[in-house]
Amino acid sequence: MEFVGKLIEALKLEFPKIKENNFIFPSEFCDIACNICFSEAKNRNLSPQQLAEEIAGKIKLPKEFEKVEAAKGYLNFYLNYSEISERILKSKIEKIYKGNVMVEFSQPNPCKAMHLGHARTTFLGDSISKILEFLGYKVIRANYYNDLGKQVAKEILAYKKYGLKREKKIDHELAEIYARLHSEKNEEIEREAQKILYSLENENKYREIWKEIVTSAVKGFEETYKKLNIKFDVNFFESEFREKGKKIANILVEKGIAHREGNAIIADLEKHGLPNIVVVREDGTGLYITSDLALTIYKFEKFNLEKSIWVVGAEQNTYFKQLFKILELLGCEWYNKCKHVGYGVITFKGSKMSSRAGKYILLDDLIDELIERAKEEVRKRGEENEKKISEIAKKIAVGALKYEILKVERNKTIDFNPERAILFEGNTGPYLQYSVVRCNSILKKYKGSVDYKASKINEFEKALLRKFLEFLEVVREGASQLKPNLICNYAYELATIFSKFYENCKVLGSENESFRVALVMKTKEILEKCLDLLGIEVPEKM
Repeated sequence: MEFVGKLIEALKLEFPKIKENNFIFPSEFCDIACNICFSEAKNRNLSPQQLAEEIAGKIKLPKEFEKVEAAKGYLNFYLNYSEISERILKSKIEKIYKGNVMVEFSQPNPCKAMHLGHARTTFLGDSISKILEFLGYKVIRANYYNDLGKQVAKEILAYKKYGLKREKKIDHELAEIYARLHSEKNEEIEREAQKILYSLENENKYREIWKEIVTSAVKGFEETYKKLNIKFDVNFFESEFREKGKKIANILVEKGIAHREGNAIIADLEKHGLPNIVVVREDGTGLYITSDLALTIYKFEKFNLEKSIWVVGAEQNTYFKQLFKILELLGCEWYNKCKHVGYGVITFKGSKMSSRAGKYILLDDLIDELIERAKEEVRKRGEENEKKISEIAKKIAVGALKYEILKVERNKTIDFNPERAILFEGNTGPYLQYSVVRCNSILKKYKGSVDYKASKINEFEKALLRKFLEFLEVVREGASQLKPNLICNYAYELATIFSKFYENCKVLGSENESFRVALVMKTKEILEKCLDLLGIEVPEKM
């Protein structure tokens, strides 16, 4: 941060070893706090507070700062907002290329229509991609379709047994017949499914049915992604990497990383503090990890990755440790560039979901429900044109869904409630969208020029300027922790501060009109960017 650099220069004479990590920004008690006195006081036979008072009494402050105070051993610095307001309001962020990153997310399989549980990986992956792009990374968005597992073999069995009526969205019907098959709980189903899987990997039998199922399911998924405005740069299919994965399994045996038990190949990971894992089954068929090993190697060879990120539920933590350890043992120098981003489960009004049992909330149905709820709100606010109502409602509904999921720290469980998500007040997507719409309404009425400086700045204006300063730091932290909820927190705090400013400071027609309009412009710019980083569009009106 520019202003921390100014303080380092001002304090270097007293503290030659002072660094950026000695400063706390944002600080709860001031604009920028410094903790250097705690580590330096002992060398001078002083308490941290005594040293802080001594330094505060003699430091020559840069012009960007108004004052410094000694408080409980900290040096608390306060910015001169009249001096720096123009810099804050005109600030732009330059992107510097930082390398290629692949983010793999969503990963539906053909026997599970996308339900609320899929929303978390999909929205997290999309938002993480946007955050990394904003900071200069070239992001490759990847979707990995699990099209050759045992569950797909069961889908083929269900297709043969029940057929498809094609009376509804195809991925929905595929999910229904899969759940119907599972409800039978017949051991013969398991044996038949394994035979089908063997045939898929070794013979041409069932290939036509398999292709139809996978193609139809993907088509259904793509319709859902279009509703959500989610796009991918590359689609991978498990079937494409199965044979190469089996060859890698044989290399694992040759290198002593795995052993054979009959025809099965098992990676020996217990000596490394992890459970052993089957890489090839006794009948020679592969598993998810068989293809994943080959795909991961392909990713790094093909795309020259600085990092590869998997956005997959936390229940797969052990699996990814096993995958990355095998890659390390294989001698892949880039193994430490692999990162699993886990997340907690989603419940719906307190109930857990299960695709096998057919107990889930379809994402398409949930979007439609939220759109209808949003339409009611838009009509209440006076809009009569049905086409506009539909356009506005869709942006509100999708924004509400994404925000309600992304605002929760990813390792925590979410209990999703559509009534709460669609509210136009409180910590919701619609509230943030409305804040931008309010900014736009003010700006449309103003026809003059803007002024980025003011001789007097009140507490509400200062609070906005201070919050603007935090934006880049929050985005960097969001990227570092791969946690979009930090962007949500910041956006809600900024919208709340703006609301207080709006209630207490007349903008149009005020003495400081041109300066306050500049504050509104910056609020709009940053809130729009926050929402964009979350994958949320802003409607023209609400």
